[in-house]
Amino acid sequence: MNKLLLNLILFVSLLMIQASCTESSLKVGMGETIITPTENLQMMGFARSQVSTGVHDDLHARSLVIEDDSGNVVLLMTVSLVSISDPMAESIRKGVEEKTGIPPGGIVISATHTHSGPRVERNSAYFDFVIEKCVESAVIAWETRVPGRVGIESGEVFELGKNRRRLLYGGLHPDPEVAVIKVADKKGKLLGIAFNYGCHPSGLDWQNTLISEDWPYFAIKGIKDRVGDHVWVAYYQGAEGNINVGYTAELSAVGAEMPIRNYWYIEKKGNQMAEAILNLLPTISTHDNQIVKTAHARFEYPLRDSYPVTVKEAEESLSEAKAKLETLEKRPEFLHTRTLDNARVDLFSETQKLNGAKRFYSRDPDVQTITVEQQVVRIGDAVFVTFPGELFAEIGLKIKDSSPYDKTFVIGLTAGGRGYLPAASEFIDGDYEVNGSIYGMQTEEACVDFSVELIRKVVDKSN
Repeated sequence: MNKLLLNLILFVSLLMIQASCTESSLKVGMGETIITPTENLQMMGFARSQVSTGVHDDLHARSLVIEDDSGNVVLLMTVSLVSISDPMAESIRKGVEEKTGIPPGGIVISATHTHSGPRVERNSAYFDFVIEKCVESAVIAWETRVPGRVGIESGEVFELGKNRRRLLYGGLHPDPEVAVIKVADKKGKLLGIAFNYGCHPSGLDWQNTLISEDWPYFAIKGIKDRVGDHVWVAYYQGAEGNINVGYTAELSAVGAEMPIRNYWYIEKKGNQMAEAILNLLPTISTHDNQIVKTAHARFEYPLRDSYPVTVKEAEESLSEAKAKLETLEKRPEFLHTRTLDNARVDLFSETQKLNGAKRFYSRDPDVQTITVEQQVVRIGDAVFVTFPGELFAEIGLKIKDSSPYDKTFVIGLTAGGRGYLPAASEFIDGDYEVNGSIYGMQTEEACVDFSVELIRKVVDKSN
């Protein structure tokens, strides 16, 4: 009897040892909530004031939690809005920390930058609703953590995003890389997919009054159609300041008619992303021993130190643009022509240039910098560095090339965005993104240096 009991004890002990050996050291959790407004609100994106008239597809807050065996944790949240304000981010982080204990420095909040979402007014019922649902998505992710595995690799999607400032030269995306985070349970069953890519979700123009996530909706739908609706899928914006699905920002701003600005076209664009991810997915190996590290810092970014025209020069150019447009509009043969569209673009551009000149020359000369908060997340051998605005793809690519990690990616549109940060080479040409930017030619170098400095904070010195 004693021998039988001893054998039984040894057998049970062996099972416990085997179970502990197969237990994952990594924990993963995912959450998703709907943030679609329940009433029609003024829309955000483009220079417009339309009120929404319905919903094509829901907006979401999506959260991914990854925790390593040392208790280091990161929360990656993506929200289907055009931007995330500082007050909104502060409220979300406070709520998440209270309910989960995740420190604010480990909470990354990014907007997808959809131009078919609502304006979020502070101290409004919708503002409070968004905060509540964002926190809820994080809590769901935290409370549903399970032992899991994570793998991160990247592929390329050439024809989805276009360099909108270089369309006449082919519009090649300077950085068509898409990063994919594959999340599985401890046995390898697929639980979630996150992808990071730089491209405006603004394929639908200012005439669209239906709420939508734009092309990312169709990308997520296309992925789910193949892997199952139970799999969590999320899109994280990248360096997209000069990237959209194939039209100039100026023509878009003046409301020029473009047949590609419709749901048919953005579905095709979304499916391009879905196909690329589905092809890449089987090649991504997942692991349960990933290290998680986070860091954050505030940097003083230099503001622009010059402007291409004076206020007087801008006023004179604007007057000439108005006169030219008025002349063309009186002649019926120019109706629906590129010539008329270009004249409207000239008026828009000169108006923007005047406004930019007024802001620049009225700025306190003693104010030479602006404080920018950035975060970095390391998951295994991959790092994600954030930028709170619309970073040009060329700058994102330079950050990647300068990073000590081969797998370096950029998450844009994080909290407290300050608009476009154009590449230094673009200031000679000026135009929409450059003329309206608070930054100057020198800011690109600062951004690369600051980002790499932050990335080095999560380098494992023992590796």
